[in-house]
Amino acid sequence: MESIINKKMQRNGMALGGIGAGTVEINQNGVLKDWHMFNLGQWASREAKKYKLENLYDYDTNVMPFYIRTKQGEDMPKFRKLSHDLDGGEFRSMMYSWHKEVKEIHYKASFPISELSYLDESLPVNIRSEFTSPFVPLDSRVSGTPGFYATFSVENTSDENVEVSLLGKLKNPINRGLKNRELRNRLHQSDDRVSVTMSSDSNEARQQNGSISFSVSGGDNSYIQGDFSSYFGNFVLEGEFGVTEQSYLFDFRETGKLPNLGTETLPRAIAQITDEELQQLNDAQINELMSQILEIASSNPPYQRILEIDQALLADTAGKIKFIRVIREQMNSILKDAEGFESWGDAALCSSITLKPGEKKEIQFIVSWYFPNHFSDQGGFVGHMYTNWFKDAQEVNDYLSANSNDILNKVKRFADEVVASDTHASFVNNWTNQLNTVIKSSWWSKQGDFSIWEGYGSCGFHTMDITYQGSFNLLALFPDLQLGQMELGAKFQREDGRVHHFFTPDFCSVDNGFDRVDMNPQYVLLVCRDYLWTGDIGYVRRLWDSIVRAMDSIEKIDQDGDCLPDTETASNTYDAWQFKGTPSYISSLWLAALLAASRLADDLGEEQLKTKWQNMLEIGKKNFEQKLWNDEYFSLWVDGEVRDECCMADQIDGQWFAQLIGLGNFIPEELTQKALKAVFKHNYHTETGLINAVYPKHAKPTLYTHRNVQAEANWSGIEYAFVSALMEYGHVDEAIELSHNVDQRYIHAGRIFNHEECGDHYYRAMAGWSILLSASGFKLDVPKSTVTFAPPVGSIQAPWFAPSGYGRFSKKSDQVELQCTVGEMSFQTLVLNSKSIDQVQVNGEKMSCEIIEDADRTVIKFAQNVTLKPDMTLVAGRAQ
Repeated sequence: MESIINKKMQRNGMALGGIGAGTVEINQNGVLKDWHMFNLGQWASREAKKYKLENLYDYDTNVMPFYIRTKQGEDMPKFRKLSHDLDGGEFRSMMYSWHKEVKEIHYKASFPISELSYLDESLPVNIRSEFTSPFVPLDSRVSGTPGFYATFSVENTSDENVEVSLLGKLKNPINRGLKNRELRNRLHQSDDRVSVTMSSDSNEARQQNGSISFSVSGGDNSYIQGDFSSYFGNFVLEGEFGVTEQSYLFDFRETGKLPNLGTETLPRAIAQITDEELQQLNDAQINELMSQILEIASSNPPYQRILEIDQALLADTAGKIKFIRVIREQMNSILKDAEGFESWGDAALCSSITLKPGEKKEIQFIVSWYFPNHFSDQGGFVGHMYTNWFKDAQEVNDYLSANSNDILNKVKRFADEVVASDTHASFVNNWTNQLNTVIKSSWWSKQGDFSIWEGYGSCGFHTMDITYQGSFNLLALFPDLQLGQMELGAKFQREDGRVHHFFTPDFCSVDNGFDRVDMNPQYVLLVCRDYLWTGDIGYVRRLWDSIVRAMDSIEKIDQDGDCLPDTETASNTYDAWQFKGTPSYISSLWLAALLAASRLADDLGEEQLKTKWQNMLEIGKKNFEQKLWNDEYFSLWVDGEVRDECCMADQIDGQWFAQLIGLGNFIPEELTQKALKAVFKHNYHTETGLINAVYPKHAKPTLYTHRNVQAEANWSGIEYAFVSALMEYGHVDEAIELSHNVDQRYIHAGRIFNHEECGDHYYRAMAGWSILLSASGFKLDVPKSTVTFAPPVGSIQAPWFAPSGYGRFSKKSDQVELQCTVGEMSFQTLVLNSKSIDQVQVNGEKMSCEIIEDADRTVIKFAQNVTLKPDMTLVAGRAQ
């Protein structure tokens, strides 16, 4: 026997769907799993079981399988399932050996496109699929569309024509688990497309009441509009006409098409008719009843089978009544599932093509949904933003179909740009994969409130101390959503200036986490960053009062007047770990906030506050060094004469953030360099990754830090921030090593898209985007019309993303190229860390500018604003 190689299955696939609209995941085995768009389960509640909001029963496997059938000339057709089912699938008999799965599936998921190649040398075709979300940066409207594309390309690899049919089936989720589902499946056909929309005649506002639609296009289309779940697997039909196996796959294998049958609603009357009622029907009524039965896809094959043997068996009324009884009995046996619920309503679509040798064609499926009854777990109505744009799932499907080329081209353009880098592969993985969380874990209410779960169904939304690290990609790609969640959060600021912790259970209230002392400075830093990136001074003005109160609140916990917090510092994002006195982590955030607040005050013309905060910053900077520096790194905390010399990875977190957004240094760079080296030395090991806090051998532990659950843990979001910090200060090799360590750890754990901290799909891990910013040295100061590219390496190609557009940056030797792909980027000052630049051209035209060389920077000041738009390239270098 040949060796069987087992490899770790990924715990989660890539999420498909729209921002705030719910998702399904496409997994490495080709299975669509975890359908979470029905306002139930973890996506809807952190206590789903308590509030009876469990996910739909029996809707985790065999929901939407795909099949391919090929045929050449007179050869027997070949049939393959395009997935590897761990549970055996719904066609549950190996007695029919033609029912096979493809041999191998090669899975390459790079958000927002997941590519699957289905390998089977016995087939005369190559098969590949792309599952794609409508994720279009800078267009939250399109990106919030509740649906996805599944596009299959098939290429004939043989030297003769091949008939190819692709089939997809969808299990009906509408009102699943209710006694009376009142289902209705509407069929829509056009010349090149067919769709089925599942809905209910019930108006009851249940979470799972809504509609779901799927369509197919690309070839000769066929369908089953609606039938019983058992027929979409297989079951045995018994009766007076023999014992046969029934499944839609038998006829599909034989013909390569579906029968274009099925009913719009449950054929209840046929199941309920009695023998007495049958006997009272006249011939015309019997014939009418037979016509209705033969519209049912599952009833047609046994009828055709009988006709093939002896048409006389069904020629008279007696024979027809016998047949009706067989169908009635069978219908009643499959009418309900094992849980006692109606099991009618599933549907299937097929598209068939003929390929010449070497020819390739595409078949596209679209899945869309509309479930408006979104309530928080305590009953408050939340709804969905998408209900403002569409009236049902069919309208969503029509929209995705009509705009398919445009949307997919935009998604593909982004997907190509976001990975267009020659940096280390782990960098690209880490800044790309966590984009998955933007759609997986987000809510976007009907009234427009938006936020992201801290962990999937864990804690709450827009957790301030997690948004701090996790929202860089959100700001770059969907600035309206980031600014919106910040402004919503400001409404919940406590009277004493303390900033909210997180929204719960929806967007109408917050928890009582105001004691977390790191959130106030983080809030100020976030507002400053958002402003620098967008230039939206109105945003700052709207939040200015909350900023001042946030600063005043933290100022009050400085009891000894050294301009550093020294009381009430125990509670923070490390909420199972009590700090004391003046912690380095909290103090660095406070100093960074003073720097950020001063900048905001300056731009607003608030001279008095600017002067006050700048003076406090100068005093605090000196005391931060004198009080906390221990000659190797900054102590965890100092409380009077007592010190905790634990080495914390996050000890100069505020300096990292300030440097990353272009505010510069408030800690002497020499000490920053030493602290980074100490953290990498003491806290990092290839076997452990970066540990949050470690006691060097010489340091004496304190009670609350020694073996603390959070001190001894890895948090990938903190690791990513540290990778970014290492690159900001030139430690590229160490950054690569740590980044690779995290990347490989999560690949081997089967959690590429699901980083865990306080819950799955953790928001803080979105800090991976900071790696992109630091790798390219990209900084924005829109109010000052300044853009900086200062990568820590001599040669690089990487993408750039700003709230106004995105494109590509490259540096080679002392020549820099800046391209725009989508939108635009405007600036009057360009700062580079390249030397010997003496001219700048845009699309070959020399630009009028002043070039100033600093110690490690070249500052280029243009005579007027430069605006790069698509297909424009700026080149800075030496004249030829």
